[in-house]
Amino acid sequence: MRSAFIQCVGGASGDMILGALIDSGVSLDDLNGELSKLKADGYTLTEQKSQRGGLEGTHLKVELSNGGNRKRNFSDFIAIVEASNLSEKVVERSCAVFRRMAEAESAVHGTPIDETHLHELGTLDTLVDVVGSVAGLEILGIHRLYCSPFPSGSGVVKTEHGVMPVPAPATAALFAMARAPVVPPPGNATDTGEMVTPTGAAILTTLATFQQPSLNVERVGYGLGTRESAHYPNALVLWYGEETGALYNTDMRLIETN
Repeated sequence: MRSAFIQCVGGASGDMILGALIDSGVSLDDLNGELSKLKADGYTLTEQKSQRGGLEGTHLKVELSNGGNRKRNFSDFIAIVEASNLSEKVVERSCAVFRRMAEAESAVHGTPIDETHLHELGTLDTLVDVVGSVAGLEILGIHRLYCSPFPSGSGVVKTEHGVMPVPAPATAALFAMARAPVVPPPGNATDTGEMVTPTGAAILTTLATFQQPSLNVERVGYGLGTRESAHYPNALVLWYGEETGALYNTDMRLIETN
């Protein structure tokens, strides 16, 4: 069974996941072909080979135009996905991600799900990130997805609600809903800013199991974030291959002797 393991070295976001999928062998043409089944215009995908912290990978940008910035809500996104020609599995998993996001936003703002607004997440790039990630995993033939612990990040992030602590409240809610493991930023970095976005958290807490599998690795891909850090490569790593059966916990213990 082909499985994948995502290593959140520099965090996780929708575009980092897409970049890692492209870097792992998903062609941009195939990804655009799947996304065209949404019948949603107003965006362009651009891939660029680049480096973060000396690590080479793919940076994928979702550029919006022609109404792509128009704000939508969860029901709009789900309606677009359900009306598409995507496979049943991609539709089901994409809608599950949006429902998980809606539950988190509803919990954070204390509003019913059908009255909860997406704010920054309401533009078309969120739809592209979610559906593109699910479709990309299907293109690679991934049956099971695993994920490392999330780095917490530190500092603050600016949102439409004002300045918020990192991780953002919606991201923290997604961590809690999934009982996801969270660790300090790599290299004891301080004031990292946001390392895991709500979209990245929603995709991975919905689709992944937080364990490390034993794989016969076929390929490794690197999805790059936008920022450069002096403390760690701002990258998400995707390993995939045939799963051999054994699973390893990500807990580490230090044993000291005299």
